[in-house]
Formats: sequence, C-alpha cells, structure tokens
Amino acid sequence: MIELNKIYNEDCLKGLKKLPDESIDVVFTSPPYADRRKNSYEGCHHTVYNEWFVEIAKEIKRILKPTGSFFLNLKPHCEKGERLLYVYELVIKLRNKVGFKFVDEFSWTKNGVPGRFVGRFKNAFEPVFHFKVGDKVTFNPYEVAEPMKEESIARANRKASGESENGSGFAGMRRNETMQNKKLALPSNHIHIPQKSNQFALQSKHPAVFPVELPEFFIKAFSNENDVVLDPFIGSGTTAIAAINTNRNYIGFELEEEYYDLANERIKNHTTYGRLQ
Repeated sequence: MIELNKIYNEDCLKGLKKLPDESIDVVFTSPPYADRRKNSYEGCHHTVYNEWFVEIAKEIKRILKPTGSFFLNLKPHCEKGERLLYVYELVIKLRNKVGFKFVDEFSWTKNGVPGRFVGRFKNAFEPVFHFKVGDKVTFNPYEVAEPMKEESIARANRKASGESENGSGFAGMRRNETMQNKKLALPSNHIHIPQKSNQFALQSKHPAVFPVELPEFFIKAFSNENDVVLDPFIGSGTTAIAAINTNRNYIGFELEEEYYDLANERIKNHTTYGRLQ
C-alpha cells in the first residue's frame, strides 16, 4: 500500500506497479544519466538506457491522470568529443512506443559548468521534456507569471491581438485577457533558475541536484493544490520539498539507502524549521 507524503526505499519500477491507474497529477524527475557517476549510484550503458527507461515510462503513463503531466529533465552527455543521441531517441520512443503525447521542450538555463572543453563551450542549460496522456492538461499559467514592466503594460493597453490571419497559428493576448491580467507577464519555455547548492547544504551530499525552484515552476503551472506529485528518482528529496512548498502531496522512490536517508533528513528539517533550499 503506497501512502502519500512518503519516500520509499525501493526500485521505482516495483514501486510504480503498486500505484493505481490514473492516480498521479504530475511526475517530475531527473533520472540517472547513462554511464555517469558510477561511483555514486547504479546506471547503465547508453546503448541499453532507453530499453531500461521505457519500462518505467510505461508505468508512469498508466498512473498519470488524463489531465496530468510528465516532466523529464535529462541531457545527453558527451563522449570522445561528441554529444550522444540517446536522449533524443528516448523522446521519440516515449511518443511512438509508449504512447505519450509530446507537448514541449523547456530550456532550463543554469550556471555554466566551469572549465575549458575541446571543441565546445561550457554547458549552461538542460532540457526539460513535457509529455501528457490526454488531450488537455491542468494548466495554471498565471501561477508562474511575473510582474509586467511598465512599458509592456502601456503597450498592452494600446493594442491587443487576436487570432492570426496568416494561418500561422500564433495568437497574442486577446483584449479581455490583456485587461484582466495586464500587470502580469507569462513566462516562455526558456527558464532561468541558477543552481544554488553549496558545500554547506545537505543537498550537496547528492552528486546530481537541481534547485527547488525548478520543480516548483512546473508543479505550480501544471497542477492544483492538494494534487499528487511523484518523483520516481527523488534523490535528495528536492521534488518532495517543492510539493510541500506549493501545498501538494508527494510520493518518491529512491533505491540508494544513503540518498533515501538524505531526502528524509532534508524533509524533516524543512518541515521543522520552515522553507529551506
């Protein structure tokens, strides 16, 4: 029996099979990268990575509600000076083999990895792929809107565009929407969130972390309060903390006992001492 607001120390595929159909509102995860950090947790070679992940994705699709969203943060690594293609192949498999609908690709801009690289520049972004199962998803765009600049407000008051006339499918803000939300600007699919972990934070004990604001963005925009958020590779517990911060329920799976303990310690400190990173 899977309970809400709990992390389970077990393989996520086994754990996912215990969840009922259409029971999860949002899945946000950053799974282990192929061939990376072998000294920290188990992984698999990039040639068999997609075969491994597709079985997990089938369970994610089964448990996701028709209005739910699945967000996958995964970037292919480089080998011998070449960016590998297994992540792009996985995106296609998730659509064509598993049956997800591919909604969009977000670009998360973060701090660039320091150093000099042969034939390429430092890495300062990661993709977040958005999938759905139904025709519509829960979508609350103004939950992640930001105050609009004064010049933008003035421009919006002067002109509001409707449906395009050239067949492009692009439509600007309609007049009613502009007047109602004229002080808020919707974000794009290019997200700027710096990585803030340091050697003094509990989160730093995990080798692969992301800022809590990253899952918070997607949770707020694509779910409602009291919905259920799942992270099948919850690591240091960041997705759970993002769910707590946004008044959602969470479920997490973490196979490595060290990181399972770390996640629970972070959540305990978070709920005891208030909002922590």
